[in-house]
Amino acid sequence: MSRNRDPLVLSPHWHVDCRLEDELPDDNVVGTRFLINAAFGAVTVAAIIFTGWLFYLSFNLRYQIHDWEQRIGDNRAEVHDIQRMQREYSTEAAKIDQAYALVRPQFSVSSLLSNLGRTRPEQMMVEAIEWSEPGVIIMRGSLKETSERASLLLGSYVKQLSHDEKIGPLCREIVLTDVDRGTTGDLLKFEIALRLKPSKS
Repeated sequence: MSRNRDPLVLSPHWHVDCRLEDELPDDNVVGTRFLINAAFGAVTVAAIIFTGWLFYLSFNLRYQIHDWEQRIGDNRAEVHDIQRMQREYSTEAAKIDQAYALVRPQFSVSSLLSNLGRTRPEQMMVEAIEWSEPGVIIMRGSLKETSERASLLLGSYVKQLSHDEKIGPLCREIVLTDVDRGTTGDLLKFEIALRLKPSKS
């Protein structure tokens, strides 16, 4: 039977434990203090780099502003000349617009002549078309017909011009203003007035 061992009895390999565990250095491969210092150091380096980058951007922007201000100052005289020329061009353009508004045609002359030729009866000869006064076009010509037939033909032609889709809208009135048999008696002279509508401003 084995003997009970007295817990107060020291073994032959006993020694005094003198370690102060709270004061011993950390025995990890990478210490906690090192990790904290590395993290704060990385943040500090990043802040320094960011501050340097902002300083570089500010310096570069100031340099560009100074450069552009110098260019503007160098070209100020040319800019004033260009602005003066633009004002002169605007003034001249306004004059041209006013002149065009005063003299702009209400219709195309070639189109009017073409439409008068299209509507002209075969028996009719047109001798002259002229602008006699503002807003009035006079068409003169002759017919080799009897007085009765000529009167009917001219009346029908005036009505045809008034109702024509190309000529009618241009005129406020189309009238036969003169009919003359003349001295020879074989030709009947006529005159038709096309009074145009006032131009829209």
